[in-house]
Amino acid sequence: MKLTILKNHLLKAFSVEEKVIGNNTNLPILKNIFLEAKEKKIILTATDLELAIQYNLPGKIIKEGSVVIPFFIINSIIKNLTSERVNIEEKEKKIILSTDNYEATIQGQDIKEFPIIPLIHNTKQCIKIIAIHLKEAIENVIGATQYSEIRPEISGIFIKLSDENLIFAATDSFRLAEKKIKKEYFQSTFESLSVIIPLKTAEEILRTLNNQSGEETVEVFIDSNQALFKTTNWQIVSRLIDGKFPEYQGVIPKEIKNEAILNRQEFISAIKLTSSFSGRTQDISIKTGENKKFIELTSSDSSLGENRCRVPIKLKGERFSITFNWRYLLEGLKIYKTEEIILGTNPLGPAIVKNQSDNSIIYVLMPIKN
Repeated sequence: MKLTILKNHLLKAFSVEEKVIGNNTNLPILKNIFLEAKEKKIILTATDLELAIQYNLPGKIIKEGSVVIPFFIINSIIKNLTSERVNIEEKEKKIILSTDNYEATIQGQDIKEFPIIPLIHNTKQCIKIIAIHLKEAIENVIGATQYSEIRPEISGIFIKLSDENLIFAATDSFRLAEKKIKKEYFQSTFESLSVIIPLKTAEEILRTLNNQSGEETVEVFIDSNQALFKTTNWQIVSRLIDGKFPEYQGVIPKEIKNEAILNRQEFISAIKLTSSFSGRTQDISIKTGENKKFIELTSSDSSLGENRCRVPIKLKGERFSITFNWRYLLEGLKIYKTEEIILGTNPLGPAIVKNQSDNSIIYVLMPIKN
């Protein structure tokens, strides 16, 4: 194999692949990347056995072939090169990296030891979605999920196809986030779809999308236990979580007794300021003032002290008092982009964060006390 690739293209590919490079001491081959040149394509592959990322690199192919290279060595070399053009050549199982003023010889690994990337057999059915909408959907819900060995079904993002929407949802039992993508922003040949993609997969899709154009189309293929997310430049193959996502619709409040309308950024600033005294419990209390024109946020700790902050509101309903985990509340506010948001509460049950102009996003949060 003999190639010429630009340094920046290699670094971009490495930034996509590096989080998948395995630390599995039982399988040291997972600390390597598979570089292949064939059919006028240069493909870089990394896997941790649960997730595989393949990235297409632009470059000049002088001679086709494939090599397995230790990732951390080649990544360190490429980062520190001063030349833009990099030559990569394989000779007698050794990889030679050279520029106009540098040369390194790296011991290659046995290609046969590198894991085979599983194929998706169901290629007749797929979802096509504009990258920016997929990115926004994952961003809107990913904060509400956490890895759980006890309940693997909530250790990822739930994707469901309904009649009019593609629904993304996530929960960790304390909060729930849901985002609906309208029919006009995706195409599907599936009659029905209901899958859970692992949290790590969602994180890697999001990282990859952050480095790409938001206008490109992402194709999603689903098998019985695998999913493939694919564009012209990259593809991510991942296992699916085996389990049933919780029936969460009943958790979403159908009626809200009290609605506080307030400036989102002022609310975020007040939470960050007040939380300084919340201590390990991370509790923050919110109650409406006597004139219903403001809410007062308070937090205290016996060893630190206490503080309070007021934020103007427009209140529909009765005065209320409620206590949240401030981090959970803050994460819910960050998924919105609007100037104003609504904090909805009921005397018993969960609270909800939403906005008036867009009902495609909801964030439901269990209070610590109300």
